[in-house]
Amino acid sequence: MKLFTLLVALCLIAVSCGQEEAVDFEAARQSMIEADKAFSLMSVEEGMRPAFDYYMDDNATMYRDGMDPITGREDILSLYPPPDNQAGILSWEPFFAEISESGDLGYTLGKYVYTVTDTLGVENESYGYYVTIWKKQPNGSWKYVFDTGVNGPQPEEEVIDEIPEE
Repeated sequence: MKLFTLLVALCLIAVSCGQEEAVDFEAARQSMIEADKAFSLMSVEEGMRPAFDYYMDDNATMYRDGMDPITGREDILSLYPPPDNQAGILSWEPFFAEISESGDLGYTLGKYVYTVTDTLGVENESYGYYVTIWKKQPNGSWKYVFDTGVNGPQPEEEVIDEIPEE
């Protein structure tokens, strides 16, 4: 009887060790989208440098026009002046997001606008599209591991209320 109890206990342990916790894909996807939106809000309110620093994974990489890939915190932050020397305001909005089966890696696609006000007070805007790849951290937060953007046309007067699901 003791041997039987021991075998049952070992089987239960083996079965429970092999089971992973189910991933709530939509919750993971939504939390990544919220991180992307919070990243943009921080860029507007506190400046690009603090926002890119806060949401950056230590081994992040960026692609920028006319430049070799930029990898690592110090090199990426060298692209952005301190907020008091920042020429313009960068904001963006995701329009698509997808998450991995494991729920810890995903990407967002979106549109950005960079607004610079000249010495006469006239706002000049440039537009484009971006891709950000996100990695979930052990504490549950999201950090970008890759970011790139390309210039694009002035957007049409289209407002996206909700990011479509797959």
